[in-house]
Amino acid sequence: MHFSSKIVFFLYKFLTLILAPVGVAFLCYKKRLDPPYGKRVFELLGFYPYKLKNCIWFHAASVGEINSLKPLILKFQKVNPNKTILITTMTTTGGIAASNIPNVHTFFMPLDSPCVIKRFFNNFKPKFLFIVDTELWPNMLQGALKNKCKVIIVNGRMQEKNCQKYLKFKNLVKDIIATPLYKVICISKEDAQRFERIGIDTNKIKVAGNIKYDLNLNFEPFHKGRKIKATFNGMVLCCASTHDGEESICLEVFKALKTKIPSLKLVAVPRHKTGVDLFEKKLSNQNLSYIKKSQIKNSLEYQNNEIILGDTMGEMSFYFGLSDLVFMGGSFVPIGGHNPLEPAYFSMPTITGPDYHNFKDQFKMLITQEGAFEVQNQSEFITKSLELLSSPDKIKLSGEHALEILNLGRGSTDKILKEIAEDLSA
Repeated sequence: MHFSSKIVFFLYKFLTLILAPVGVAFLCYKKRLDPPYGKRVFELLGFYPYKLKNCIWFHAASVGEINSLKPLILKFQKVNPNKTILITTMTTTGGIAASNIPNVHTFFMPLDSPCVIKRFFNNFKPKFLFIVDTELWPNMLQGALKNKCKVIIVNGRMQEKNCQKYLKFKNLVKDIIATPLYKVICISKEDAQRFERIGIDTNKIKVAGNIKYDLNLNFEPFHKGRKIKATFNGMVLCCASTHDGEESICLEVFKALKTKIPSLKLVAVPRHKTGVDLFEKKLSNQNLSYIKKSQIKNSLEYQNNEIILGDTMGEMSFYFGLSDLVFMGGSFVPIGGHNPLEPAYFSMPTITGPDYHNFKDQFKMLITQEGAFEVQNQSEFITKSLELLSSPDKIKLSGEHALEILNLGRGSTDKILKEIAEDLSA
């Protein structure tokens, strides 16, 4: 390690050591309306209710990454039935999704502070760490190197703008981030080239495609939603995974569409629980009937309300079942969008706002084949939604195109398992 890298890493360790309690306090405040998160806050500091030994550690930031990781873990378990699997995540919804995977241990990811990371490794002693996408934390990576834990990135991706930022500190990135990595399994050749440019050895880099295409979602809740939808008189727009600032857009679009399609319903599913409260505040001044999913007692309440507000976690497949067309949130605010392959799995087309950089490749392929549609503003959102919702045949055809794109991209999971088989047996 270069001397300058040693100095910078020492300062990083010192700052994260001091700031860890502050970070926990901040997260507790930020998540104060999320009781499950607060009850497990000590996990952030590396205190866990039990220990494991020589486990295989998978890390995925949130629910979207967990859903992508699930097929890989299920196949991994079949090939390696005696391996103990630990999953860490950074959100409550991610934790719930992970806990639904059988025979795994699920915890929150510890803060990237030296003492916390040390406690984590002492407690679980992982031999392998599989990181989905590019969650690279310096103390975590150096802790893995020190504890002889092989770090493998799966579904690795790197945008050009991030690569350029890394290149400004190439020696530092190579010493602290690139060196601890045992293998990087990338989505594409372009991603592989960018990882190589920031200092990762070529022989450590492989390409296997995108595991997000290997979805294996539960059809049962979707069919349950479809049965309820069959009792409706008209079409349904779903605004899924919306973020703060998108509530007003969705409601204004819905009201505009209602003037043309009076029987239209809206299923609104905010990404976070705080979004449910924001929707309710907006609805309090509107002449619209609505009900929260958690309050529904019989199917008539679905029929008698214009808006179903999704306030339950882990039921997105059910909400898709209630709907005809999906707007994927996080795309009218600087979030980067959410996974359009999830509605595609159920043969449903998607509308997205202009910011979908987190799923750029997937959206571009879907948009090219008219399995998804990009709109630049609220006015275009209304126009495109009206065009589709006025033509069930067009929605059906677009949904079929979306499913075709999803199926064409499958196969990455098997390639990844093949890549890591020798590593596990070594």
